[in-house]
Amino acid sequence: MEYQISAQPNWHRCAEFKVPAELVKPQLDRKYEHYGKSVKLEGFRKGRVPAHLVKKMFGKTIESEIFHPYIREAYDRLFKENEFDTINTPEVRDLQFDESNGLTFAIHFDVRPVFEVAGYKGMEVEKEILTVSETDVDRTLKTLQTRHAMIFTVEGEARAGHFVVADMQEVDGSGIPVVGKRYENEVLWLQEERPEITSQLVGVRAGEERRVRFPLPADAEKGTQAEEKYFQVTVKEIKERRLPELDDEFARDLGAFTTMAELRQDILTRLQAQAGMETRSRFEHALIDELVKRVDLEAPASMVDNYVELLVSEFKKKSKEAVADDDLRAYYRVSAVRNVKWYLIREQLVQQLQLTISDEELEARLREVAAGDGEAVKRAEEIRNSKEQRERLRDEMEDEKVQAFLIAQAKITELHKPLYPEKEENAQSE
Repeated sequence: MEYQISAQPNWHRCAEFKVPAELVKPQLDRKYEHYGKSVKLEGFRKGRVPAHLVKKMFGKTIESEIFHPYIREAYDRLFKENEFDTINTPEVRDLQFDESNGLTFAIHFDVRPVFEVAGYKGMEVEKEILTVSETDVDRTLKTLQTRHAMIFTVEGEARAGHFVVADMQEVDGSGIPVVGKRYENEVLWLQEERPEITSQLVGVRAGEERRVRFPLPADAEKGTQAEEKYFQVTVKEIKERRLPELDDEFARDLGAFTTMAELRQDILTRLQAQAGMETRSRFEHALIDELVKRVDLEAPASMVDNYVELLVSEFKKKSKEAVADDDLRAYYRVSAVRNVKWYLIREQLVQQLQLTISDEELEARLREVAAGDGEAVKRAEEIRNSKEQRERLRDEMEDEKVQAFLIAQAKITELHKPLYPEKEENAQSE
């Protein structure tokens, strides 16, 4: 058996095997003869079934029995005679036999990339430092105020800002009801931003009926044109939302606060913590992106494909949205390539720069975890007694080492930005 190995792009390897026909054909002939003597087929005496029928009926089975030992031998020789760090399951392709070329097939697989990480010295990276302002605190308070609003029934006419609770019957242009188009207890919010609806219902009272025209805009994606629908609206109730006062009583209603000043300080502290975490996350992402751009590395196709399939599977588990698998694959592929590259670069950096975490370092961190109350001690012991959790902690500590090393090598420019820039601009304009 002869074979040749070729290196292909993206760390793909192809080993092409050839077994001479004079070794394979006699075995096939003997196996066909054996089947021909033993097979029973209606219309033929035992042992008299024509060879072409035997081949048609049992050819695949016979070939599998003869070819399989050669494929096993090929696997054994290939991976004993060569040192390959494979990253996927080898696959047999192009299995063929003819009397001229003999038995030919190829074993395809990907190998772990071999490369050096360079280019990290002097990386120019922007660090966005997110800041929190009193405007952010005010915005959060406004959200809390809206969340704790109370709904009251209004006696009298509906005004902008009110909610109209009504039964709605769709009618045609002449006022005749459309069968099956009645909707009960619908809530219509009279917003100034929707004057085409609000103007038709302002002034209505509970118990009144009005015929209302609802304009429907065109939808280019769905291919629909602008149209109008008519409804006979029977008003049942008019309601309004009343916001609580932002005072000490409001703060006490939220729990562990006695004054509005305490509530504002708590909100500020939480927003600052959020800004700190977001700052770190964005900076780490920017640092990684810059290094990934600098390292000349092709992501092995099998790793990317496996990662994409994992992301697609996770999306389908968590989301009820119906999205075609191919569309999901296309959406996730770019991030999958980036993440696979970073995984390989990070792994190489740990080995190249000897950033591995020793057992002593791991134990020192566990002692830090245990420094606290009884729950902390219990948590540290739980990690210590679980191999999976110990390795997870080791990986986290390696990540910290890699990040610290890259930060020390980079040229960092700090940019101060608001935590919620778009919302802040909108609030100022209002």
